[in-house]
Amino acid sequence: MSDRRVLGFTWLLLALCLGVVLADLSGWAMASLGIANAEFAGGSVDMSTLVAVVVTVAVAMISWRVPKVHDFGIETVVETRKVVWPTRKETRDHTVVVVVVSILIALMLWGFDQVWKRLFGYILNMGA
Repeated sequence: MSDRRVLGFTWLLLALCLGVVLADLSGWAMASLGIANAEFAGGSVDMSTLVAVVVTVAVAMISWRVPKVHDFGIETVVETRKVVWPTRKETRDHTVVVVVVSILIALMLWGFDQVWKRLFGYILNMGA
């Protein structure tokens, strides 16, 4: 797949994510400000969604046409193609190491917590 196509799909995905976030945010803002969220197209589209779509399309189109942003995206795709990804076995082995070390550290912290809890319990009960 060409670099422009990868960048285009990524741009589209990011625009969709931005649209979802803006729809929720604009709905919350309108509710907080007491503005009625009018419905259009027989109730299937509300004002907050329409605002989010307009803002998302504007941001996506403007940022796509900025040469610096576009060049940065292409360079990022090119550099990502140079990455040497780990094999399935390496990923599994590293995941096992992370899980085991996390469990050991959790147990160690639990042990320290128990020691300090008992120590402070003895110290506080000495004066009573």
